[in-house]
Amino acid sequence: MTVAFSVAALPIAAVSSTDTLNVSAAAAGILTAAYGLGNLAGSVGIMICPSHAEADQLTTRLAATVAVTLLLITIAPSFPLAIAAYAAAGIANAYFFAATLASRNEYAPANTRGQIFVWVGALKIAAGSAGTAAAGALIGISLTLPLLLATTLTLIATLASRTERFHNRRRNHHPGPPAAGPAQPNTTRSPTRTTHAEKPDHHTPT
Repeated sequence: MTVAFSVAALPIAAVSSTDTLNVSAAAAGILTAAYGLGNLAGSVGIMICPSHAEADQLTTRLAATVAVTLLLITIAPSFPLAIAAYAAAGIANAYFFAATLASRNEYAPANTRGQIFVWVGALKIAAGSAGTAAAGALIGISLTLPLLLATTLTLIATLASRTERFHNRRRNHHPGPPAAGPAQPNTTRSPTRTTHAEKPDHHTPT
């Protein structure tokens, strides 16, 4: 959801960046098209050579990659570099989206998998709409503020994911001591030996 919120700012940023890049306003369409073509190229790349990495870790890594491309868009000093950065963001987002699908398929319980796919998709659409609205509201304050906010939020989500995985790994590798149960008496006896106390006393009067 955080990544969906973040990349939704790109069309707004494309329009607002034309002045700083010294190009006409119509050039914003080229930037947006570069992002779309990057998405398409990334999708083709996934079909040709799909990743076999673990989906959960891959999602976190690709979210960080998306954040890096957003930062590159923010600091792009020229129009050609901005086109390349938008295309790179599209490629990264395509791979990220595929990783989220694999993660949902791998970790969702079988009896609720369809429901989880629908709910996550709906939440991402809502997050994307919120990201566009937020970018439109913030663009009047600063031209780079929406992208800086998007980059920061994505990095925070990435760090939170990595931190959680690190703590889970430490907990799994260093389990606590087993709970102490009540002491069990040692009732094991040798089947072939009989102690003196256990021998029948034939001298006991009846």
